[in-house]
Amino acid sequence: MRKILSLYTLMVCCLIFLSACKEEAERQTFCIHGTIPGLAAGVEIGLLNAEDKNADEIAKTTVQKAGEFWLEGKVEHPTLCTLTTNNLSLIEEEVAAGNTQGIKWTYTPVFVDNSDMEIQVESYDLMPDAPESADFHIVGSPSHHDYCELVALCGNVEFERPSVEVVLQYFVAHPTSVVSFYAANKLLTNAYNLTAEQLHRMQQTLTECPADTARFQQFVERAQLAEKTTVGSPIVDLDLVTTDGTRCQLADIVKTNQGKTLLIDFWASWCGICRMSTPDIKNLYDTLDRTRFEVISVSCDEDDAAWRKAMQDDQMPWAQYCLTSEGYKSFFTQYQVIGVPYYLLVNSQGKVIANPSGVEAVTGMLAK
Repeated sequence: MRKILSLYTLMVCCLIFLSACKEEAERQTFCIHGTIPGLAAGVEIGLLNAEDKNADEIAKTTVQKAGEFWLEGKVEHPTLCTLTTNNLSLIEEEVAAGNTQGIKWTYTPVFVDNSDMEIQVESYDLMPDAPESADFHIVGSPSHHDYCELVALCGNVEFERPSVEVVLQYFVAHPTSVVSFYAANKLLTNAYNLTAEQLHRMQQTLTECPADTARFQQFVERAQLAEKTTVGSPIVDLDLVTTDGTRCQLADIVKTNQGKTLLIDFWASWCGICRMSTPDIKNLYDTLDRTRFEVISVSCDEDDAAWRKAMQDDQMPWAQYCLTSEGYKSFFTQYQVIGVPYYLLVNSQGKVIANPSGVEAVTGMLAK
């Protein structure tokens, strides 16, 4: 009888365990919570989609009990977010009177999946603007753990132009991680920044992402586009118009400049950074050997009058072109560009050799 009871107890325990595992596997919501000394009742906590600035706030709450909070919600797939806190509701009178010194905001990157995530920090004052620090940790989320590793390798939260080789090694260590596909899709943004060999290694390593099939499909599509825009490839053609309204092709313009190193400056009249970079491009244009170096500018303006006024105001002495509606669409899809300024450096054989981050990077590349 005792042996039967023991067997029955074991079976019940197994069923409970399996049920708990199934519940966790099927979890459709997240819960971010923590006990944080110094966190006052009334502080507002929110979660923003860091991958889509136009998306609605994912979740928000107000601290009810000092030092404790629970933030619950749902993400459709694991997503890089920003966890925000602010004390505006606690100092409304001071702010209304013009005293803003007491305002406190925090912005912490968090890679959120539908799991139970606990914040561990000794004080509210130690909430960082990084996903992890010596005093701050988030436990319970596989995606956030992998993201912390990626940030530590790249040395920057924004993941701006990291060492490609470092990231490729990360992929080998995390071939099915959501964060690997997040990083891969970031690398594929902006054409001509990967070699064909680097792209091939990426495609060979990242073959499935069970936790985020949508992100995997995006990677497959972006990688296929990138096969035409690897370093050393001919330029993907774009439909342009000259200042006198004549239609032309970017590939033909590159061909007419063969024998020279060509800088292609993609810009727009509404882009402040583009306009501020023009004097530096002028300096390059004026100081380098014009028999070996040339510049052209390609505008993304959809407003013809704004384009012409900006050209007149900035007095750029090199050839000017503007994308047609077809060229505009191709630029942002086939080149996988998310904005301007965007630069390409083409060698004397007409092959694209670099996508420099700015004019200073162009200068360094030309010096080599």
